[in-house]
Amino acid sequence: MCSIDPEDNRAAALKRLAEIMEDPQTKRCALWLAGHPALADDALHDTYNALARLEHLGQIRNLSAYVYKVLRRAINRQRNQLGADLVADFEHLVDVYQAAAGCRPTTSPSVDDTACTAVQAQVWLDRFTIRRESLRDVVPARSDDPARYRTVICDAAEQVLRDGINGDPSDADSNDTLRAAYPEYFGQPDTPPNTLHQRFRRAREDVKALLQKVVNRDELT
Repeated sequence: MCSIDPEDNRAAALKRLAEIMEDPQTKRCALWLAGHPALADDALHDTYNALARLEHLGQIRNLSAYVYKVLRRAINRQRNQLGADLVADFEHLVDVYQAAAGCRPTTSPSVDDTACTAVQAQVWLDRFTIRRESLRDVVPARSDDPARYRTVICDAAEQVLRDGINGDPSDADSNDTLRAAYPEYFGQPDTPPNTLHQRFRRAREDVKALLQKVVNRDELT
């Protein structure tokens, strides 16, 4: 009687997991649930890491269904953390910042709401423009070229505000946008995936921190 080698079973499960995570349908689902490309990327990465560490991954009967379950939890956790970190005045901007056209089954905002959001975003953009140099100086020096990193973060924060004025979903801090702006840091060859993931996540935190300072005028000096 032949028996299945547990290691072979796990290897097959890991291969199947990778296929599920790369499936366009899984990525579309993540984007729909997250409402923002950056959050979707983070949730997909966290989901893969969590499942890949499971000792008995090969014993999960319906791996696809389990992936979606874990993915939903990862997104909910990230969005709750984001909501806890943001100041109350940031509410309208967060809606613009997180939204992606056609990705969330939400009711379309009224004309008045859209106009108010655009006006508020313009006020914040004006405040950002006036204080850009001082805001730039508080961005952490995370790369070997601190000046360039700080410029990339400031540019991303400014674009989020501009997108808010236009009422457009913003991908200014998405992985692809950050990589294109600073490939030597966000797309450095031979860098471990986990390291790149942390760089993207910290960059988004830095963008958010700048936006918080713009919203909370007491933090501006």
